[in-house]
Amino acid sequence: MSQKPRVGDHSAIRWAQALTLVLLLALSALIASQTLGGGDPTQTSPSNDSQASVLPESLVGAPAPSFRLTSARGGTLSSASLDGRPYAVTFLYTQCPDVCPIIGQEIKQALEMMGSRSAAVTIVGVSVDPEGDTPDAARTWLDRQRLPQNFRYLIGSRKQLAPLWSRYFAAPQIEGRPETSTHTASIWLIDRNGKIRTKYSAGAPIDPRKLAADLVMLAGEEAR
Repeated sequence: MSQKPRVGDHSAIRWAQALTLVLLLALSALIASQTLGGGDPTQTSPSNDSQASVLPESLVGAPAPSFRLTSARGGTLSSASLDGRPYAVTFLYTQCPDVCPIIGQEIKQALEMMGSRSAAVTIVGVSVDPEGDTPDAARTWLDRQRLPQNFRYLIGSRKQLAPLWSRYFAAPQIEGRPETSTHTASIWLIDRNGKIRTKYSAGAPIDPRKLAADLVMLAGEEAR
């Protein structure tokens, strides 16, 4: 004949369950604090973010594609002029009704979260609609999105832009379809040494904290 558990046994069981729960919560918090995007974005470890794409080994650390294009805010911008400075490359068009404004705001929020460290990085927006992205249209888009001066919108002819699209595996916007976003949406992160480090797929929502963490990490690295 089995005996009924004593009151003390129930207390011990409840105490053990409570202790287990506390330990699990503490472990979860520890894991979260060690992953990119957890906690203060200025206190992060090197990128291992679940939102960043896993790139082929041949791409990670490879030299980023070179370019020299017209900047809508004036002058030109070249990859050579960014030597020693981390930067991000994304692809946009001014008449985009949905994805591009979201990318702009995600990047804007990430830069704001970086605080003063945002001055150490450059954002390079490359047009995927040469016909529609005139200098006036690009400047108006930047102003509407309230993007800072270190967000450079690069424009040009199809012949000038196509090599960069190809090198970053970005399909351009389909001509005559401004109302529907059909181009490749992505954000590539380049380190101070001009090397590719990772890529975000911008076709899905991006957590600005995680993007900010990656940019802070790149900004804090020493050039080699």
